[in-house]
Amino acid sequence: MSVCHNCGTNLEEGQSTCPECGANNSEEAAAQPEPAQETAAAPTVASAAPAAKSQPAPAPKSRKSPQPKTSGMSATTKALIAAGLAILFAGGLVFWQVRAGKSRGVNLTSEDMTILVDSFPPQMRAQLVGDEKEAQEARKDIATNIRQVFALAEAAKAEGFADRPEMQKQLSLGRTFIVAQTYLEEQRKKSPATPSAATIPQAEVDAFLKEPGEEQKFEAFLAEAKARNPQAANVPEEQKQQLRQQWGQIMLAERKAKQEGLDKSRKVELQIMFQEARALAEAYAKEKLMERVKATEPEIDEYIKNHPELDPAKARTQAEEILKRARSGEDFKKLAGEYTTEPGGKEREGDLGWFGRGQMVKPFEDAAFALQAGQISDIVESDFGYHIIKVEERGMKPGPDGKPEEQVHARHILFSNKVADPNNPFAGPMGPREQARAAIEKDKQKKVLDEILAKSHVTVAEDFKVTAPERPQGMPPGMEEGVPVEPAPAPPAGQGGQTK
Repeated sequence: MSVCHNCGTNLEEGQSTCPECGANNSEEAAAQPEPAQETAAAPTVASAAPAAKSQPAPAPKSRKSPQPKTSGMSATTKALIAAGLAILFAGGLVFWQVRAGKSRGVNLTSEDMTILVDSFPPQMRAQLVGDEKEAQEARKDIATNIRQVFALAEAAKAEGFADRPEMQKQLSLGRTFIVAQTYLEEQRKKSPATPSAATIPQAEVDAFLKEPGEEQKFEAFLAEAKARNPQAANVPEEQKQQLRQQWGQIMLAERKAKQEGLDKSRKVELQIMFQEARALAEAYAKEKLMERVKATEPEIDEYIKNHPELDPAKARTQAEEILKRARSGEDFKKLAGEYTTEPGGKEREGDLGWFGRGQMVKPFEDAAFALQAGQISDIVESDFGYHIIKVEERGMKPGPDGKPEEQVHARHILFSNKVADPNNPFAGPMGPREQARAAIEKDKQKKVLDEILAKSHVTVAEDFKVTAPERPQGMPPGMEEGVPVEPAPAPPAGQGGQTK
């Protein structure tokens, strides 16, 4: 199951058009700029850099368990808030008139924040609702991060970023999408049963595309989209025609919005201001700040030296001590329940159940299958840390294909100084150097942002109301917090160390 990029509605497998908002969720839509007002969250200087593609290995299919329902701010939601502004929009952003040589401060009142936040995705708004401590904390974090975005944008404008021709094109194009999206939303409210694609009659779109100069504008738009996204360089003719129709609808929707005065509303003004700030902040961070916040290798070495808990030798030393105790006759299950660092391993007392060859990482598998029932291994090193393995039983069991195969039933104790990335729960665990790098760069980012904030003329209200989002059509009970509840492997192999 996937989720609509525009409104958060759950989509069935193979479904590309959202039944709630009509947005196109196909891969081809990547060549088209997104309606910018639908994405929001907190900035970091590092958000200008592409996120690392780190994925934990799959866990055994036989030990999947439902992910518990979350309350308050889950790790997933915190990641959305911490990284949402790093989800950059494929097209240009928005327009905000800037007078040469002048800088105007930004003052967002409580009413402004309510209007602005109500345009954020339902999944995020769900975490900001209510007066409980966690919701208040989340609103305060959002306000702080929005202030950081505007402060970075203010610094960017002071250095002429907004005057660059390529930036002006992006800002102008982005404004078009925001205004057009506002019109389409208003039409959906008037006629909820009408699909988004049918909001503007096809005949009107065709007539618009035949107007003088519009074809040239579309070709210019397509050329810029290809330049921004190399994967869209070779767009098939059929997809190009679909894109032309979508582009024509957006341009026509903007025209209609202006005719109705929708572009003058405070909601649109705030969305335009915010999205322009995002564009400028991202460009400024990439060009001016990224090098300033990078951790150097000597800095990482010094950090590890001053934080003994990150020393890889500590985990090895502890493993050697526990191995002696296990071989001296102490209860292996109790030792595993006390010392293993595998997520969920303490509760299972290190029990891995039965497994065959090909299910574990190679060093672990080789050691486990070399043991007889009741034997304890030497210290085994894998990418996940140091293991002590005890084989409980050996025997022939049905394999994945149903045929008998040799399997072992084992327990293990994992000693690892790797931890999950608090800012990205979807990434694999971080080793000592990654932890040191993250801590150093987080500190540097804070110092840089604090310096910029101290010089800025931006004020943002932290106390504001948030309208609770309606549950998207088709969302099952138990997902009110906005975080999809799906079966999840337990424990993740990247942290437990037992599977490939």
